[in-house]
Amino acid sequence: MTTVFDALPGMEVSAGEINPGFARLWHDTAAEEQKAMQLNLVLHFGLATEPADALEQFQVARRLARRYPCRAVVLCPWREDTGKVEIRAKIYGECFMGHSKEDTRCIEIVALSYPPAAKDFLQDQVSVCLTPDLPLYYWAHRFTSSRRLANYVYLLTRSQRVMFDSAIVSPDALSFSWPKISAVRDLAYSRTLPLRQNIGQFLSRYAPAAIVGGLKSVTIRHRANLAAEANCLLGWVKKGLVRCGASTTDGMAFTVSPLDCPSCFSLEFTYADGHKTFRWSADMDKNVADFVGDLGTGRTTQTVGAHLLLPEQALSEAMFF
Repeated sequence: MTTVFDALPGMEVSAGEINPGFARLWHDTAAEEQKAMQLNLVLHFGLATEPADALEQFQVARRLARRYPCRAVVLCPWREDTGKVEIRAKIYGECFMGHSKEDTRCIEIVALSYPPAAKDFLQDQVSVCLTPDLPLYYWAHRFTSSRRLANYVYLLTRSQRVMFDSAIVSPDALSFSWPKISAVRDLAYSRTLPLRQNIGQFLSRYAPAAIVGGLKSVTIRHRANLAAEANCLLGWVKKGLVRCGASTTDGMAFTVSPLDCPSCFSLEFTYADGHKTFRWSADMDKNVADFVGDLGTGRTTQTVGAHLLLPEQALSEAMFF
């Protein structure tokens, strides 16, 4: 049976040969002089991660490195406790041509496979693998329980950003007592950046009082696989309305509901007087959305693009913003 660790590319080495292994890998190559890392990334696979999924996220890290050269450490926990404390390691290195021959961007990936009994030694091993003096980012992928992450408090507290995807992790992630909550980012929220930008730009033509005056309800409808993005979008809308002067405790209704529609995603404001309207309706398969709004200054319509960020784009958005 193929494990997550087995599915990842790279050359297996002993844990003590990781850095010497990279030295041999880059020896007598142009990358030896040109490679310059910008950050450290720890990609931590949860126990629910399957080999094909792990390989896909590995490729996301590769694509991220085309823009942000990095040393990545991929943590692959064992599903079964055999009592062993052995940590297996793989190394992978690759360089990409940038905008010119002199612009070489490289990635170094260390994959560590470890059993539960080796957790006490993992912090030291990860520290050895990271490039000193560079910022650290922690990406926890498909974990089954947030409580398990408490075993990795050194990553949760040291990292510039702690990232997870609410679409694929346990629901308790949203209520977990993160030790450094200001650093936590949800990739589902990051993916909605283009949608938030378009909605925000359309509404910015109206005075805040016109947007919130008489507002009765906010409804988001979505296709089944966009539930996480819909909830993130609703949270963003709530914050925006509060900044406009709305009180979310005065009986205003907020609703998120799935639609039996494979491409639909929509946001609608309903007003008490029945005259003002606002609706954004997107076809996510065709990557197009329509606005219809009348907030007291006449009816306005607009057609814009509608898409979510690619995985590596959402990752960089979560890391740096």
